[in-house]
Amino acid sequence: MTVRTHSARPQSGAKRATVLCIDDDPLVQLMLEDIVAGAGADFIIAGSAREAEDVLADTPFDLVLLDRRLPDSDGLLLLHAIKRESDCPVIILSTMDKSRDKLLGIGLGATEYVTKPFNPLELSSRIRQLLNAHSDTSNQAEHSIFEIAGMTFDPRSRRLDTDGQHVILAPAETRLLHALLLNEGQVQTRDQLSQFTCGREWSPGDRTVDVLINRLRGRIRAFPVTIVTVHRAGYLLVPQVEDAPKQ
Repeated sequence: MTVRTHSARPQSGAKRATVLCIDDDPLVQLMLEDIVAGAGADFIIAGSAREAEDVLADTPFDLVLLDRRLPDSDGLLLLHAIKRESDCPVIILSTMDKSRDKLLGIGLGATEYVTKPFNPLELSSRIRQLLNAHSDTSNQAEHSIFEIAGMTFDPRSRRLDTDGQHVILAPAETRLLHALLLNEGQVQTRDQLSQFTCGREWSPGDRTVDVLINRLRGRIRAFPVTIVTVHRAGYLLVPQVEDAPKQ
């Protein structure tokens, strides 16, 4: 086992975030320890997918750093398992720098795809930003249960209910619906939705928000709300309007 942990002394009694670093390269592991510590978080190191799965089964994390090429698995397979159970941000670290690799990682739920070699200071700063954003989102969702048009939505359980039927949304779908409900009836730009859902700024060519919108539309098709596209502006959530009876 190469699992290794580190906990720094918390400041002013505040609970520190915990980051899981999954990489089998000892030199990268040492670098990630310094990077995560510089971001003000505790860390646990796992050197394989199996070790990571064992740790994930027992420990909740605030962020995961995930190498693509693990000795016993493709990191994307582990990413899929992580996102089924957790809402935490995941940063993929990889030497695989093709556009299709990045799109695949983001499409499977990664928050960011960072190619190796990376700038340690930039990665540490980004980790800190994502941890702060994730904490703010979690606090917003802590006591929020939304009701609209006879539908209820609980971001904590990711459950959507109406008329005796329900669905459990995926973490990214939950964040997207949460963002739309917090701003019900107001147009949300791709950048606003990307910031809330993925913790990063939107850039031209980034299709993540559009893919998630289409996925969420399919999930809520039987529910009394709809997501409207506002040309060149963004998206908004509104109650569905029933067709008027013919005269």
